[in-house]
Amino acid sequence: MIRYTLTILFLIAASFVLLSQEQEHLYFLETDSTWRQEMFVFPIRFARDIDYKGVEDARFPEGWEDQDSPNFWSYAFAWNIEHEADISAENLEVDLQKYFNGLMGTDKSSVELSKKDEADRTTKYIGAVQTIDAFFTKEPMTLNLKVVKIYCEEQQKSVLVFRFSPQAFDSKVWQKLEEVKVPKVVAECGETQAYKIHELIKTSYDYGHFNGSVLVAKAGKVLYKHGFGQANKEWDIPNQTDTKHRLASITKQFTAMLVLQLVAENKLKLDAPITDYLPDYPKTTGDQITIHHLLTHTSGIPNYTSFPNYRETMRKPSNPKTLLELFKDLDLEFKPGESFNYSNSGYVLLGILVEKMTGKTFEEVLQERIFLPLKMENSGYDTNRKILKNRSVGYNRFANTYENSNFIDMSVPYAAGGIYSTVEDLFLWDRALYTEKLLPQKYKDLLFKGHIPSWGGQHYGYGWEIGKARIGNSREQIVSIGHGGSINGFNTQITRFPADQTCIILLNNTGGAPLQDMIRGILGILNDQDYTFPRRSTAFAVLDTLEKNGIPAALAFYETIKESNEYRLSEDEMNVSGYKLVQTGKIKGAAAIFKLNTKLFPNSFNTYDSYGEALLMLGDTTKAIENYKKSVQLNPKNENGALVLKGFGIDVEELRIKIPVEHLQLLAGTYKANDRDWKIIIEEKEGQLFGVDGGYRYSLNPIGQDQFINPDDGAKLVFDAKDKDALSFVIFGRVKFEKLK
Repeated sequence: MIRYTLTILFLIAASFVLLSQEQEHLYFLETDSTWRQEMFVFPIRFARDIDYKGVEDARFPEGWEDQDSPNFWSYAFAWNIEHEADISAENLEVDLQKYFNGLMGTDKSSVELSKKDEADRTTKYIGAVQTIDAFFTKEPMTLNLKVVKIYCEEQQKSVLVFRFSPQAFDSKVWQKLEEVKVPKVVAECGETQAYKIHELIKTSYDYGHFNGSVLVAKAGKVLYKHGFGQANKEWDIPNQTDTKHRLASITKQFTAMLVLQLVAENKLKLDAPITDYLPDYPKTTGDQITIHHLLTHTSGIPNYTSFPNYRETMRKPSNPKTLLELFKDLDLEFKPGESFNYSNSGYVLLGILVEKMTGKTFEEVLQERIFLPLKMENSGYDTNRKILKNRSVGYNRFANTYENSNFIDMSVPYAAGGIYSTVEDLFLWDRALYTEKLLPQKYKDLLFKGHIPSWGGQHYGYGWEIGKARIGNSREQIVSIGHGGSINGFNTQITRFPADQTCIILLNNTGGAPLQDMIRGILGILNDQDYTFPRRSTAFAVLDTLEKNGIPAALAFYETIKESNEYRLSEDEMNVSGYKLVQTGKIKGAAAIFKLNTKLFPNSFNTYDSYGEALLMLGDTTKAIENYKKSVQLNPKNENGALVLKGFGIDVEELRIKIPVEHLQLLAGTYKANDRDWKIIIEEKEGQLFGVDGGYRYSLNPIGQDQFINPDDGAKLVFDAKDKDALSFVIFGRVKFEKLK
């Protein structure tokens, strides 16, 4: 038909005009066999002010060439746009308006879009374009519109698939338009590191392991950032990258920075006793404690958040003075400088020092010295009374459900854990730490120096943990500087890798997320190493089955999944699942879960304690006592189990295995692993054996002549003392340590 010929002539003519500039313009790609097969350069010269580059892929449905066909002006169209940020609905409306104004030679085009749904990195919109048919009818027309937007964080590129038609959305032409697949440029985007990180964390969210905000930077530039789940579950408000989360102990690095700033200004001395600045502090202990001791958790001051009455303390408004009263008159746990024991009390004292030396509140000093200079506009010192836009709510996961976390007045964590922030603001903090904007280099180096061994072979600096992190599933390690935090309903982590200026920030508002596992996986992605993908919870899957189909079905289901790589087993999650059933009155189900847990973790005192509790509820006293006895044998410090047994007239002392002090002294010494750089010190003190791994000190309770259990995690040490000159032990049943001479 003549009209079809005119249209093609228009497009071909435009193509010849642009051939000399083809490097600046987009191309239609050849379509598949179900569409008109045309290839030509598309005339986009009319919309030069739209910021897009790359490849266009247009598809036309059958009958499109006939202007009288209802399919005329119907097509699908892939558009590859490069921006420095993701494209909002408003951006799309403006760009499409420019596009159609340029195409039709008019200023009367308008576009309206509304979000249809969002999943992963894909967002869908529906709407309409009001414009003029400038080619033929010269009349106003409406084109119905569907847009699928996929944003590639790493490449800072959006791929958009537009589908236009004057026909209604329920017409057959839309079925044809929907057949257009996402083009190759999108698939290539899907192989990026950013996409892999998204899939890793999205799966963690889907399995209930994470709910919060994420930012990953590489070589100093943001590679990926996203929010998952709800900041407020009651109102279904999503987490975003500007959602404000409580940081908990990440606060300590900011407190340490303020202290070092005062040191750099000669207002404080690291080696001076704290009584030089706080003359009212008890001199019997204060004269021994330096600021260095407070910064490194080596002061020996008892940790006030571990006190038995802390649950009551955390609910009441407080101030630095009342916090100080909680611990200032207590005996020290050890001589300052001799050991490491994480203490929030020490950082409360540091906050008080900052206030004393500046004459301002801790909150004011934070703002003036850190947040304002770095433009960290979404960070601050938290208070419960403050109306805070975009504040997240803290929740606890209770088995397969969520509940509001226990209330804490934010005056209680103070300088040890009272700050809120966002992943975006923490990235500004990360970048500033590579400069001298806040602190001269020689003092900044002190922040990141490993002053004292801490947990698991790490070292503690000033408000930072320094160590090495595993890269995915490989044996490769990379130097890391980081710190985590945990407070009612929140757990958080910022980890920096100076070698390549990578930074991983995870802020979770449902408590207990496996953040270290996530970091290890992200490192695997960033370094092209194998990594473990998140797995479903065995405990919660068994719990779901039990609640729906009963105990036999749940136990049978466990047998089918126990060897599956799609599930992971956790003693704590099994225990929590049992107590969820207790809470709902399903005691027989709880007993079944607890019993299974004793078989899965036979060295854990807590599994037997929980099973004994359920058996008592069911009236089976004999079996309950058996399990409580086993629990107390594994952990003589299990006060609950001992109390229950004493109530039945059982002498708890007779349950404890006693080993001659001379034999314990023989076992004491420094041991080194055969196949790795790992040392554990075994100590004997007052007839009790202890293990020291870096800064982590734990009891070793005897369960046999040369067999001991760490009650903290159920780790079993089996000594071989047959040759007194060549002692050794095996831990976890596989790693052998030999005593150094």
